[in-house]
Amino acid sequence: MFAPSRLLLSVLVSLSLIFSLLLLSSTALATELSTNPFIGSWQLESGKYLDDRGEWQDYKNLNLTAIKVISSSHFSFTTMKEIEQADGKKRQEFWAAGSGRYEFTDSQYIEYPQLNSFGVTPGESFAFEYQMKGQQLHTKRIEQGVLKEVEVWQRLD
Repeated sequence: MFAPSRLLLSVLVSLSLIFSLLLLSSTALATELSTNPFIGSWQLESGKYLDDRGEWQDYKNLNLTAIKVISSSHFSFTTMKEIEQADGKKRQEFWAAGSGRYEFTDSQYIEYPQLNSFGVTPGESFAFEYQMKGQQLHTKRIEQGVLKEVEVWQRLD
């Protein structure tokens, strides 16, 4: 009887340790999320950008979809475009991707793309003014006093 109760005690201690670690990691994540609201996965809900001709391009009209994943120090996104083929079927086509580090303040979220498909030199940055509205991240990018981009991202997790 001594051996089974020792085994039971060992299992209970192991389960207790596992539960404690899970609790600590979820508490740490909750703490980190309260100080860094960007951490998580995001889906592009809507947006538009000012193109090279000075005309606004709406992401919905371009059939763009995107997912952005943000850790405590880095971001990564992939954007796809839905294309209708001659046979009427739709397929996804690559549009853009980027990843790198980021920083944020109370009012700005600044991305420093290190890898990207749109020709940005490493070290350049994109600064966005932002607002968190519930589970949505609203951003706008202004360059030299001109609004260049507006996006709304929905939190996935």
